[in-house]
Amino acid sequence: MKRIIVLFLAMLTFYPIAVKANIVCNDGTTSPSCTDCHRGCCSKHGGCSGSSSSSSSSSSKKPTAPKVVKSSDTSLKKITIDEEDITIANDMVYETTKKSVLILIVTNDSKATLNYEKNPDLTIGENVIDIKVTAENGNVKNYKLNIMREKILSANKNIKIFVDDEEITFNLFRSDKINISNDKENINVTYELEDFNANAEIIGNENLQVGHNEIIVRVTAENGETQDYILIVEKEDLKKEQDKEKNDEVQKENQVQDDFQNDDDASVITSVLLGTGFLGGLSYLR
Repeated sequence: MKRIIVLFLAMLTFYPIAVKANIVCNDGTTSPSCTDCHRGCCSKHGGCSGSSSSSSSSSSKKPTAPKVVKSSDTSLKKITIDEEDITIANDMVYETTKKSVLILIVTNDSKATLNYEKNPDLTIGENVIDIKVTAENGNVKNYKLNIMREKILSANKNIKIFVDDEEITFNLFRSDKINISNDKENINVTYELEDFNANAEIIGNENLQVGHNEIIVRVTAENGETQDYILIVEKEDLKKEQDKEKNDEVQKENQVQDDFQNDDDASVITSVLLGTGFLGGLSYLR
């Protein structure tokens, strides 16, 4: 019994000291009187936050900052080529005839980085532009842009046209009248193209009819545009040609007769003049 009383008195002596050590005020001091953290405890020391040694030790630790999660976004927001919007895909195709273009790309995440050629020189045919996007967290995605450069095709339709090696002139793509004899079925047409990538075809230069004929020289430029040059051909009528030949012969005969008659007349006149002169001379002698 005596031992129990001694132990009880010892507990009463040391208990307040143990409790006091458990209450730590918010300014770091130990409360001299509080046995637990309640309203009014540590009122001059910023209050208290716990009644146990574990809570007091935890209250003195600095709060842990939340872990920052970096973006993995590698998507594209916008692509323009020479200010023209392009539909975004893993593989993209764009057609142009230009030697160079300006490519501008924007990512959805501003922290992502881009690697690509912004102003490439283009060759005829396919030009592959690789686009590499690196996300904030290091993720990488590649896009492919295929730029197809087409050749600019010539529209040159100029031509020189010759008939029997004589160059023909044109007015509004129509020639002056070309006369041919009745025995000809076609004419000898040759040409020289200004652009060797163009081509020409001759239409209607066969079985030419008596009278009016139109022969077409059609020029097709490299780009597919066409222009017709029209040769106006007049084929003589056989009867008219024969009549013409007959008239020519008659005119020649008449001309010969006229020349002969003129020669006879000239002889008569000469004889008369000579005779007159002779007679005049005799009279003078007498």
